[in-house]
Amino acid sequence: FWISHFVAPRRPHRTDMAVKMTRRITQEAFDECVQGNIDDFEMEPDEAVEEAVKEFELQGVDLSQIDKTYAGPDGRGEHPAAAAARAHDAAVEEGDLRGIADTARALRECVSGEGATPGWGSACVGAGAVQACWRACERVADGAAGASSDDVADAMQTLALVLSCDEGRDTFVSLRHPMNFVAALWPAFASTHPKSVAECCAVVAAACTRNEACKGAFIKAGVETPLVAVFVDAASDAHALRHACAAVKALTTGDDPREPASGAFTHARAFAKAGAASALCVSLTRVDASEDPGLCASLAAALKHVAVNDDICKEIAERGGVARLLELLPAGCAAGDAKLARACAACLRQLAGSDGNKSLIVNAGGLAVLTHVVNVFGARAGDATCGDADANRFHSVQEQCVGCLAALLLKNPEGAARCGAEGVFEPVVDAMSRARAHKGLQRQCAMFLRNAVVRTPENVPLILNNTDAEALLRLSKKNHPKECVDVASAAMRDLGCDNYNEGWRPTTAVMGADGVVRTPEELGDEPVGVNGPIPEDDE
Repeated sequence: FWISHFVAPRRPHRTDMAVKMTRRITQEAFDECVQGNIDDFEMEPDEAVEEAVKEFELQGVDLSQIDKTYAGPDGRGEHPAAAAARAHDAAVEEGDLRGIADTARALRECVSGEGATPGWGSACVGAGAVQACWRACERVADGAAGASSDDVADAMQTLALVLSCDEGRDTFVSLRHPMNFVAALWPAFASTHPKSVAECCAVVAAACTRNEACKGAFIKAGVETPLVAVFVDAASDAHALRHACAAVKALTTGDDPREPASGAFTHARAFAKAGAASALCVSLTRVDASEDPGLCASLAAALKHVAVNDDICKEIAERGGVARLLELLPAGCAAGDAKLARACAACLRQLAGSDGNKSLIVNAGGLAVLTHVVNVFGARAGDATCGDADANRFHSVQEQCVGCLAALLLKNPEGAARCGAEGVFEPVVDAMSRARAHKGLQRQCAMFLRNAVVRTPENVPLILNNTDAEALLRLSKKNHPKECVDVASAAMRDLGCDNYNEGWRPTTAVMGADGVVRTPEELGDEPVGVNGPIPEDDE
């Protein structure tokens, strides 16, 4: 078993994304199916709806935006979002700014919040909402039109909301608006209404979410340049920085389930070439975590998405990114802010994938910081008053911290020796013992243990004699075979454990680490720890 760490954006595997429902239908098609069940099979309305839902779900159709109620023999009539889109289009044609603002507000109410009804995406886009919103933005971008900053914000916010549906994003890119947005609208807004830059970033983030074509079109248009400028500008407020972070994340995440491949890596390199690594480090240093920890978390997440190769990771370290993350991580821990702590640990984990950064992080006290965070959030998760949701968030912080430790020890025997000297093994194994139901943490703990001994055999007795690592590794394979069989078996092999392949269910004899060949019937001993038998329940 070869456990490796890749310096690349972590995103869902394409094989996992492929099983998600990606096909879409219109509200009219669903209603026709329901009516057909009633007319052809004499079903009651409720039964007809239920059968229609089953039929479409079996075909892999996404019904999240479909109104799953009976429309009646005469149909539903025009969708409220479609009517609002037509009204907005008419107001834009007239050119009255007051009318544009009023109809834009009505459209926003139909597509967001409590006023949003299923099917609004196809309804409003089919009625020309994208085109109307685009023309509205063009009108208010003209300084001679007398548009105020509020008018600009209304127009941009409305466009961003319309682009929050798949139909809106597909239409937006098909009309080649990304290129025009970067080349014309953004500069116009930035020159006449500087505060509107936040809304520009929000439009990019909305358009690029789960749409590979939009991501590619925006990068081709050079959107990374104005986005990086937001981070460089010391006058950028928290609102603009937060939306800029969202845009960076949307552009560098391979989240479109309809596409077999993603350009996320290429997009991240384009951002780095434009100076994003340095700019994000400056912004991260400039923001006070005690005043706005959420913004610090967003900046750390954006920095992680940009750090996709060795050179970029080294640049971030040289610009003070590692030092700043090691400051923010204990600050988030002390404040009990799981979001900030997790974001910083995840970013540090990404940077630790670079061999050049491993010793830097270790020598800067990274092992002590990460171990402290693991202990603190483990204690909080184990508190009797902690609910399941909070416990899961706390374990997720531990997962990123242990993942960072595992990355630091990969191909780094000096770092592994430091772990033994600084007593890191016991807290990690304790976290593994306390969070037996958390698949991600179990996997990272197994990877950490494997990396700790594969090139540093002197750590083997420290782990086996002082912790229940072997028993817990066996238990993780039983509880989470899909996630842990490979990494736990690798860890047990390098620890010199007998029957490390237990869980693979071999049909032939297997040679153990001691060189003894055992038959399948001889494999599968019950796990026993240094403190006695380990119970098999998950918690």
